[in-house]
Amino acid sequence: MRNQLLLILFPILIVLTGCRVEMATELPQRQEAPSGVRIEMSGTVSLQGKELIVEGKSNLPEDSILFAGLKDYGEMESYARVINWQGEETDEYVTESTGAVDDKGNFQIKVDRVNPQSRYKLEVLFNPAIQKSKIQEIYGFWGEDIAHNIGYLDFEYNGNTLSGMIKVAPIVSITDPKGDGAKWNLTNIPNKSRALK
Repeated sequence: MRNQLLLILFPILIVLTGCRVEMATELPQRQEAPSGVRIEMSGTVSLQGKELIVEGKSNLPEDSILFAGLKDYGEMESYARVINWQGEETDEYVTESTGAVDDKGNFQIKVDRVNPQSRYKLEVLFNPAIQKSKIQEIYGFWGEDIAHNIGYLDFEYNGNTLSGMIKVAPIVSITDPKGDGAKWNLTNIPNKSRALK
């Protein structure tokens, strides 16, 4: 009986060793973490009559420069279209200002509200081309060392394409609801900015 069992199992063993399974596809490669230096920014803008005060926090190094500019929506864009990012603003800034980041990552930028009756789009931008060389060593002159994350933006500056970070807020007319004495949060398009108080 033992010999019969061996005679049956031995040919089966030989057949099975010849039948190997090979993987038809390779396992997917492990995703690498995004390269570059991640920039985080948050903040608010206070609408105070003829002045806008942008305040916020970032993980940017001390002495980093943040740019703030207003783009006009024109007389035809309604309050609802402006706060829902449906309006079309001009390409050029009607006013600009800058502010520096302190040693704790905080920043403040005061911007003239050119015409308090108008509606604007406020853009707060980290532009690597206007930074001191010690900041450019971290992020690259063109922003090539900035990690892609929410708020990352490629834009034109002096005829060159740069990469940076942007936050935006609607600046409504002084006669609109929450158009004076109110704070609006800085956000990323298409997220809606709302008045905080």
